[in-house]
Amino acid sequence: TDNPPTPAILTTAVSDMETAYTNASQHFNTEEYNLGGGNLGGLTLTPGVYTFGTDINIHSDITFSGGADNVFILQATGTLMQAASTEVILSGGAQAKNIFWQVAGTVRVGASAV
Repeated sequence: TDNPPTPAILTTAVSDMETAYTNASQHFNTEEYNLGGGNLGGLTLTPGVYTFGTDINIHSDITFSGGADNVFILQATGTLMQAASTEVILSGGAQAKNIFWQVAGTVRVGASAV
C-alpha cells in the first residue's frame, strides 16, 4: 500500500537518500574510468563501480547484466542525462534496487524514458 507523504515519511526518505549517496561515494572505481567518455547508450555494464569525471549521457538503451545480488555503482561529478524514449534494461537477474547513481550535478530524464 502507498502511504501519503507526511513530514515524517519525507524526512525518512531524505535521510535514506543521504545515506545511500554517502555510501556510494565511499566505493572506489573497479572499471574503466570515464567509460565510453561518459556516453553509455548502447553499452552493457557488468557489476562494479564506474567513475566519471564527465557527464553521463544515455542516448540509446543501456543494459545492466548481472545476478540478483550483484551491485552496480555509477559515480559522476557532472550531470546525468537520459534521452527521451530510451530504456534501462536489466538482464541476467540484475535488479534495479542494486543500481546506485551518485550524481553531483543535475539528473534529467527525457519523456517516455524508462
